[in-house]
Amino acid sequence: MEQQRLFAWSETSGLLDLDAKNQDKILNSNVFNLHRQTVLDLLVQIRCLFDEFTEYQQKHNNLSTVQDDDGILSAPEKDAKLANYPMTERKRDFIKKAMLGLKTKSVEGITRLRWTSFDKAGFERLLARFSILNDNMTNILDHSLQVEIRNTVQDTNRGVLLLHHKIADLSHLVLALKSQLDAGSPGGPSPMSRLEREANADALRQLSRLAKFKAFNETIDPKSEGPAVIDEAAAKFLELAKPGHQRNLFIPRYLIEVDPEVDESDEPRCEALMKTADGKKKVWIEWKDYDNTGPQPGSLSKADIIERVRKLAALLNHSPKPEAFRTPHCLGFFDKADPNMPEDDVDILDRRLGLIFERPSDENLDTTRPPVSLRELLQDPKVRKPRVTERVLLAHAISNCLLYLHAVHWLHKGLRSHNVLFFLTRDGHVDYRQPYLSGFDFSRPGGSDEMTDAPGDDAEHDLYRHPNAQSNRRRERERSKKSFDIYSLGVILVELAHWQPIEEVLDIDIRRARGRPDVVRKVRDALLAEDRVAAVGADMGERFEDATRRCLAGGEDLGLRDGDDETEDEVAERLSIKFYKEVVKRLEDVVV
Repeated sequence: MEQQRLFAWSETSGLLDLDAKNQDKILNSNVFNLHRQTVLDLLVQIRCLFDEFTEYQQKHNNLSTVQDDDGILSAPEKDAKLANYPMTERKRDFIKKAMLGLKTKSVEGITRLRWTSFDKAGFERLLARFSILNDNMTNILDHSLQVEIRNTVQDTNRGVLLLHHKIADLSHLVLALKSQLDAGSPGGPSPMSRLEREANADALRQLSRLAKFKAFNETIDPKSEGPAVIDEAAAKFLELAKPGHQRNLFIPRYLIEVDPEVDESDEPRCEALMKTADGKKKVWIEWKDYDNTGPQPGSLSKADIIERVRKLAALLNHSPKPEAFRTPHCLGFFDKADPNMPEDDVDILDRRLGLIFERPSDENLDTTRPPVSLRELLQDPKVRKPRVTERVLLAHAISNCLLYLHAVHWLHKGLRSHNVLFFLTRDGHVDYRQPYLSGFDFSRPGGSDEMTDAPGDDAEHDLYRHPNAQSNRRRERERSKKSFDIYSLGVILVELAHWQPIEEVLDIDIRRARGRPDVVRKVRDALLAEDRVAAVGADMGERFEDATRRCLAGGEDLGLRDGDDETEDEVAERLSIKFYKEVVKRLEDVVV
C-alpha cells in the first residue's frame, strides 16, 4: 500500500512520465521548481531506508539474493498476478522500462531478494518510516494533487479487494488498513495537514468496512473453492457474526401487519407494521414473486429463490456498511403464503416473499410518510426540477453505490428510477444527496456458477435493460453482468439530465411498446445517437455527457474486450478501475 502511494505520487507529480522529450517541462513545473531539493532529499532517504534494511536483513540471513531466471522482474504483471495485486498498463510499462535499463547496465544479470526468515518487527519499523516519508512527499503537493493521490490509491485498494476472496486474505487487508489508520492518527508523527489526514483516514475506514463487508459475503456465499472456514478470532477481528448466525433472518408471517388494501395489490413495495418486543415498528416491504417458478427449463425453484433471498437479506442486514453503500437496512424476510395451506391452494397474490426494511434513523426525516421513488418524482408535475448541482450529486451517489455493490461481486439486475428511493424531510422536501438503492428482488451474486433468475416480461422495465438482457428475448437473453447494471445506470443518467422518464425522453408509447418488443430493443441505439448524447451535454455539461455515453456504450468504453468473462477477477478489476475513473470520478468532478 505504501508502494502504491509512492507510485501515485510519481504519477500525479509527473515524474513517472519523465524522459528526454519532456524533461524540461516536468522539472520546471511548480513541484520540482519550488521543491526540487526537498524531493531529491526525500527520494534519497527512501533509497537509503531500503538499502539499510536490506543490508541488515542479509547480514542476519533473513534475506537471500537469487538470480531472476524466471524473468519475474521483467514481467511485472506476472508478479502482480501471483500476489493478487492490480497492475495498470501504465505501471507495468514503467516497471518494464526500469528493469530493462537495469538489465542493460548489469553484467551479471538481474537478481532479486527473497525472504528466508521473515523479520516482522523489522519490517514494521521499515513500513512506519516509509509511511512518514510518503507523507512528506505528499505534503509538498497542493491540495488538489493530494486529493488525486488519495483517489488513485483508493482505486488501487478497491482493485486489491476485488482480487481477494479468502477470509484470511481479507483479514490481512483489514489489518494493513488498520496499521495505516494508526500511523495517520491525530497523535501520530504524520506531517500532513489535519484536513488531508482526516480525508485519508475516512477513505481507509470506508475501504476497511468494504473489506469486512466482503468477508461477510464470503461467509454466506463463498466465491473461492470450498466453504469459508473462519475461527472466532478472525470473526471478531472482521466484526463478523458467528458462522450461520446472520442467515437466520426468516420472520414468521404473523409478526407482519400489512394494510388489507395493499395486501391485495401487486405493487412492488408497501409499508407495514412489524411486531417487536418493544411494540409495533413501522417498516416497508419489497416483494419478490415466486408464482412463475418451476415450469421453465433452468428457472429457479421456490427453494432456490428462498435461499437467494436469504443471502440477500443477510447481506443487506450486515453492519457496518460502507457509507457509500446507499442501501436500506434489512431486518429479515417472510413468506406471504399461509404456512398451513397446501402450496397448490395458495392465492397467486400470496406467492411472494417480502424483504423487510427499516426506515432510516434520521431525526430530520418525516416518520410517517412513505418513501418516494425517483420515478414518482420524474412523473409528478408539481415537483420542481432539481438544480443541476442536485442532479449531479444524485448521479454520483447512485454510481458510487453501484461501484461498491459490484466490489462485493453482487449484481443489482433491477436498476431503474423506480428503485431509487428518498425519504422526505420533516418539511416535505427531498434531499437528493441521500438516495437509497432498492429493488433488490432479482439481485444475485455475480459468480459464473450462479443461476440467473429471469425477470418477468415488462416493457416498462425493459426500457432500462440492455438489449441483450431484456425479458422479451426469452431464451436468447444473456446472463446478467456488471456492464448491464452500468448500462441501466446510463439510462437513469439520461433521465436525470432531462428530468423526464425515459419513455418521454424518447417519445415512446408504453402501451404500444408492450406489444412491440422491437420498439424497446432500439432504445440503446436511440440513446447513443449523436444528437441524443449531445442533448445530455447541453443540459449537464461535457463530463456528465461522457460518463453517460460510456455507461450506455459499454465494451471498450468500460475497458472490456470481445469475449471477456466479467466473472473473472482480472476482468472485474479492469472494469472496476475504468468505471471508477471514467464514470464515478467524472461525475464527482463535474463543476457547475
